[in-house]
Amino acid sequence: MNKKLVLPKVRLLFVIAFIWGFFFQTSAQWKTVRVGGGGFVTGFKAHTKVKSLYFITTDVGTPYRWNAKTQAWEGLFYNLPAKEWDRYAAGDLTFDPNDASGNILYVTLSGADSIPGTVLKSTDRGNTWTDCRIPIEVWPNSHKANKRLVVDPQNSNIVYVTTCSSRSVTPINGTYKSTKAGAVGSWKKVNDLYGQFIEFDTRKGKISGVTKNIYMGCADGVYLSTDGGKNFRLMTGSPVNPNRSSLHRDGTLYVTSRTGVHKWDGRNWVNITPPTSGNYSAVAVNPNNSLQVVCCSNTFKPYRFTGYRSSDGGVSWTYMLTDSAKVSDLTEVPWYATTIGQNLTEFCWDPFDQKEVWFTDFFFASQTTNIWASPNPIWKPRVVGEEEVVNTGNLLCPPSGKNLLITSIADAGGWDHKSLTDPPIVSMQKFFPWKPDPGKSGGWGNMTGAAVQETNPNFIARVGRFGWDGSGYAGYSIDGGDSYTQFTIPKGVAGGRIAVSATSETLVWVPQSGVPQRSVDRGASWQPITTLPAGIVGGDNIFSSGPVFPLAADKVNGNKFYVYKYSGGMYVSSDGGMSFVVLGKDLPTSRLTSNLTVETTPGKEGDVWVGMIANGLYHSTNSGTSFTKIPAVQKAEFIAVGKASTGRPNTPAVYVFGMVNNIAKSLFRSNDNGVTWENLGAPKIGRPPLCMAADRQIYGRVFMGTGGNGYFYCDGL
Repeated sequence: MNKKLVLPKVRLLFVIAFIWGFFFQTSAQWKTVRVGGGGFVTGFKAHTKVKSLYFITTDVGTPYRWNAKTQAWEGLFYNLPAKEWDRYAAGDLTFDPNDASGNILYVTLSGADSIPGTVLKSTDRGNTWTDCRIPIEVWPNSHKANKRLVVDPQNSNIVYVTTCSSRSVTPINGTYKSTKAGAVGSWKKVNDLYGQFIEFDTRKGKISGVTKNIYMGCADGVYLSTDGGKNFRLMTGSPVNPNRSSLHRDGTLYVTSRTGVHKWDGRNWVNITPPTSGNYSAVAVNPNNSLQVVCCSNTFKPYRFTGYRSSDGGVSWTYMLTDSAKVSDLTEVPWYATTIGQNLTEFCWDPFDQKEVWFTDFFFASQTTNIWASPNPIWKPRVVGEEEVVNTGNLLCPPSGKNLLITSIADAGGWDHKSLTDPPIVSMQKFFPWKPDPGKSGGWGNMTGAAVQETNPNFIARVGRFGWDGSGYAGYSIDGGDSYTQFTIPKGVAGGRIAVSATSETLVWVPQSGVPQRSVDRGASWQPITTLPAGIVGGDNIFSSGPVFPLAADKVNGNKFYVYKYSGGMYVSSDGGMSFVVLGKDLPTSRLTSNLTVETTPGKEGDVWVGMIANGLYHSTNSGTSFTKIPAVQKAEFIAVGKASTGRPNTPAVYVFGMVNNIAKSLFRSNDNGVTWENLGAPKIGRPPLCMAADRQIYGRVFMGTGGNGYFYCDGL
């Protein structure tokens, strides 16, 4: 063929695709994969003027609003721009208690463990937000409190925010006040206190138009201002290291601390700790009866709490059982395999129903419709729409079989999803349950890698580790995830990624700790792979390896495996993983924990893709011997290969999230091996993606896993 005739046509197609992608982005709806809960719910607020209007915050993800009509939570940060994804973790959410419409909200946010943060305001119940532009420390994943951001109940223009601690010495720490309902430029620092909570006692009326008496809980005790917040003094006898508070309108203040439960009756501080001592976290008083109170210790035994209720202001307490199936309704979370109420942090009484109480814990927000039920209230996790899992491994779409998606997460382990709209029936908690780890505190099986056999997707292999940084915890399934058998773990091997031969059950494990391993007997025994270096997957815990997926099995030839090493080059095996040789020396180097994906093409032996966040996209058609750079792709943060379009049945679709044709933070697809690209738009996921997969059975369906908002998918792209 005359190449002079071909090149202009290719260039023309490239120009057309660029123009189309720039001006005509596909508009599609991103939906959450239904799991339900799975992450730390740190706060709960019930609006005092609008019935059944609730809000929750999560430690590393979006806040949520309750939809009473659908009985589901609605994420409030999903539509925020991609350029801000890194800091959309909510610390504290509050509403204007004077607003009968329920529309005026404030929220603190930042990166889950980074600064600076800020305050956002909404006037439409969280559908849209504006930045109040006040640089503060928030640290939502480290400092879980729920009343650091408050509005004066007697003056809507007065908004307080207090920072979490003096963790770093910066001028942005302390307590701030806005006198213009959070408006930009209206914030002024009022003191250097770092509060766990702020409470307004309205009984004493106002001074200069604001509430006169204000409490603030700090590390050295509870402070009181009697001059509208101008000055605060430490209250004698108040509890040190307070955690949470609940103030009744008659002035009775309940406070939990590391040493128990305390009550301010207007004259004295009284220790009213229940019979079980410990670090008490949650407390709530019935808004309609100051003698009715609930509290909880989050003493670990492990991951269990001790909850109590009182009808006489804490003079006597009744223990509330929660660690039994008899007192929990898991209808919305059938996958959950342990007890509810783990690391419970918050109680909230419904202001319109004296029997209804909610609590938040390590996994859910749970509700009882009768706190006084005998002998114990029945608690039901309410999790429809609330997705807060953190991805810690690769995302996998099997080519066929009973599973639509396979996920790996922190804490709950992950799921083999047989539906995208119904919750999973079982999680890895069942197959890799909590247990002690020699030399460590123990933990669940936190999964970091999963793979299936191409010709038999019912064979699934998973690898991970105890807790976040413990020893190896891994296994396999031969029935599509209905059951798992644990591997014999090689000494010192933990975490990392795993691959399964396309035509056999041969396993190649590239761990985070230890040397690479190979097994041909379902993990009963392992042989070190001496031709593969250790340290290909970095870090020392499930979060520190980064979105690095350097291992893939050829999807046609069962003897071929591919492993990219960040120092450059592709390690290739053609003998079933027994030995590897370095090929693909034309690949650039990468950083140990920088985004990287090795992906193989269905139906094409030796067809390999490598995506790098810093260097773009590379393609090999000769089993990794050499690679060609795809010129249109500047950054391939994530890549995936999915089902081919009907127009090109022999060329699977290639997806890139990153920068293509100099357009950043968007999702792109090529149906012609990277010659042209279609811009599919920025995903509506609210948090940075940590993995991506393309459906192998449905063209145009793409999945993304996030670091705090769960998993999303989009059809019809």
